[in-house]
Amino acid sequence: MKNQMESVISAARVFVSADSPVINNGAIAIRGDRIAAVGSRSEIIASFTDKELHLPEATLCPGLIDCHEHLMGTGPFAKGTLELNEPDAMFALVFAHACGSTLKKGVTTVRVPGTRGGVDLIVKRAAHQGTVASPRLWCAGQAITMTGGHGHGVGVEVDGPTACARAARSQLARGADFLKVMSSGGVGVVRVGEEPTHPEFSVEEMRAVVDVANAARRRVASHADGIEGISNSLEAGVHCIEHGIYLSAGHARHMASNNVALVPTLSTMTAIAFKTKELNLEPSWQPIAESILEVHRQSFRAALDAGVLFATGTDSFGDIVDEMIELTTYGISRNEAIRAATASGANVIGLHDVGILAPGNLADIIAVPGDPLEDLEVFREPSLVIAGGRQVQVNASACG
Repeated sequence: MKNQMESVISAARVFVSADSPVINNGAIAIRGDRIAAVGSRSEIIASFTDKELHLPEATLCPGLIDCHEHLMGTGPFAKGTLELNEPDAMFALVFAHACGSTLKKGVTTVRVPGTRGGVDLIVKRAAHQGTVASPRLWCAGQAITMTGGHGHGVGVEVDGPTACARAARSQLARGADFLKVMSSGGVGVVRVGEEPTHPEFSVEEMRAVVDVANAARRRVASHADGIEGISNSLEAGVHCIEHGIYLSAGHARHMASNNVALVPTLSTMTAIAFKTKELNLEPSWQPIAESILEVHRQSFRAALDAGVLFATGTDSFGDIVDEMIELTTYGISRNEAIRAATASGANVIGLHDVGILAPGNLADIIAVPGDPLEDLEVFREPSLVIAGGRQVQVNASACG
C-alpha cells in the first residue's frame, strides 16, 4: 500500500548536490515542508503517490542561497546613505517587494547583512505568519558601524568596545540571527573621503561584538575590504569576511586554518564598475570599483588556493547567476559554482537542512529548463520554485 504523500516532482534530471551523481529521470517526494525521498522516477512513484508534477525537460536543483543581499533593490534604498528621507516603513515595503521577486528567481534562502531600522527582522516575522512571500531569511538586523562609518545611514553608530557590545546585544534581543560589523570603508562610499582601504572598527571593538555573538552561539560577519580591516577582523575572531577585496595569501591561509568563510560578492564589484549608469549608481563609485577589480581577482584566487570556504552573495547590485558564471572564470567547474550557491551557502550561514536535496531536508527545490552542468544560464528562468514544500510558481508549459 502506498504511503500518503503531498506530492511528487519528477524531471529529466535531479541535481542532488555537488558531491552526488545526477539522477537521470529522477523524482522527489515531498511531505509537508520536508523532502521525504529522492530517487529514480519509477521508484518514487511506486513507493509514494500518484499525484505527480512532471517536468520532462528540466533539472531539479536545491533552491539557491544568497549569502549577502540587502533586499533593497538597486535604487536609492540600496545606497546606505542618509540622503533618502523616508520612514522605516517605506524601507520595509521595498524589502518585502524584493523578497517576493527574489523568491521567484529561485533564491529560497537569503542571508541579510543589515537593513535600515532592522526592517529585515519585521518582514521575517510577517513571512513566518504567511503574510509576505519571501525566501527563508537569515537576518542581522542593523549592521554595527563606527560614527560616520561605512553604512552609517542604515546601521547602528557606536564607538568603543562597551558600546559595541551593547549594540550587539541589542540586535540579538531584537531577534538577529547573526551580527554584521563594518571594519573598513567600502567601494560604495557613503561620505566624502571614505575609501575601501581605510580601517574603521578596531580589533578591540570588533572583539567585543564577537564575544557577545559567541556567548549567544551566533556568528559575526565583517564588511572588510582593505588589508587592515581584514587583519583586524581576523584578529578579532569574526566568522566570515564579506568582500575581502585586498585579502592576502596570509589572510587566506589563516581563514582556511580557522574555518573563517568568505563571501566575495564578485558580480557586485563588476556591476558597479560597468553598469553604473544602468543601475543609476553614484558616479563616484565607478572609478573605485574599476580600480579594485584586478586586486579583487587576485585576492579571491588566494582564497581558492588556500581552500577557504566561499559562497555566493550579490550585495544589491550583483546577480546570483552572474556570480556563479564569474566563479567559472577562475577555473571553477559549473558543479562547484552551483555548490557555492547551495550547500556552501548553507555552511556559511550555519543551516543544516537546506542546500542539498536529501530526505529530511526542507523542500526548497527549483526546476530549471535544461542542464545547469552544461549552461548556468538556465538558472535565470526557473520553471518551478518550491520553498518549504510550498509551490511559489510553476511554468505550466514546462509540465508534461
